[in-house]
Amino acid sequence: MKLNEDQNILLSTKESEYIRSVLENIAYDPSGSDLYLNEIRKVAYATFPERVITAINRIKSFSSSALGYLQIDNLPIDKGVTGSPRHRETGNAFKNGVLSENVLVTMGVLTGEPYSIAHEGHELVNNLTPHKEAAKEFTGLGSEVELDFHIENAAQAYMPEGDTSPLALILLGVRGELHGGPQTRISDCRRALEKLSEEDIKHLYGKNFIIRVPYRWRGASAEPRDNTDLSPILSGPISAPRVTVAFYPDMVLAVNQSAKQALENLYQAVREVSFGIQINPGRLILINNSFTLHSRDSFKPNFDENDRALRWVQRVFVARNLWNFREFSAVEDRVFDPTNKIAASEKTNLKTASSAA
Repeated sequence: MKLNEDQNILLSTKESEYIRSVLENIAYDPSGSDLYLNEIRKVAYATFPERVITAINRIKSFSSSALGYLQIDNLPIDKGVTGSPRHRETGNAFKNGVLSENVLVTMGVLTGEPYSIAHEGHELVNNLTPHKEAAKEFTGLGSEVELDFHIENAAQAYMPEGDTSPLALILLGVRGELHGGPQTRISDCRRALEKLSEEDIKHLYGKNFIIRVPYRWRGASAEPRDNTDLSPILSGPISAPRVTVAFYPDMVLAVNQSAKQALENLYQAVREVSFGIQINPGRLILINNSFTLHSRDSFKPNFDENDRALRWVQRVFVARNLWNFREFSAVEDRVFDPTNKIAASEKTNLKTASSAA
């Protein structure tokens, strides 16, 4: 598969400063209200260079030429970064402004529909910083464990309420770790599949796997379900596949030895074709979550004199649309809580009314 040269974009100083001038004066709304999103949409296409828009459109493409990821360097971020937030704290308390949030949300609306999940953070934009008490957790707050290759929320593709796994996730560096910090690794599964046998691929297309939900999703539902039924790892055409897999410990259970071996062969191929990126301040990574896996190395984080982590990455999830979130309550306009399915009571009322009729 030929790699596309447009996957790495370096903005000029002039382009970066223009983006700053437009976005730094927009008030970020952490709830993701329509009023805020509409204001961002109005300026999105006029703010970013055409080559960025073209690359994002290729991320969204369903063809074999769709981009697996996009890296943009020299994006403007807020000045005066004085620390980093812990879980539930707002990011703008540690920097002069909300420019980085607006940059992420603008990229989000160009890609699809930005959203957040409540247990990831109560704002539209999530703050990922290492936490000492969460060092061994398999989440963005952990640091001592490798977050091995995975499709974000892979199991959510097969949940009864519909597919609530993201189309894409977008990461932006705000504050840097000493000596660059850990690498986020990217692997285009299409390239990995080229290394597998027809027999392996046949097993991966079969309903031969039980996929567990991510750690923070376990029990996070009004009707808890911690794993899928028997499901495939691959679906759709081999040239543009939908991939649903996570290689964290105990995340995927194969039904037989042949399927287990196919999964192991896929893992080895994914690692072979992967490469690492350090998400430094001003660098943005947009990952096509349909078939591009990502991981993050384990690392020993450093903290400043106020015990604030030096590494600070912000993230936003992007969906194709928000239809499949309709069973989740919205704690904010675009922050959804899967633990409270408000639609369940509505369904009960509908059944009662139907019976009475």
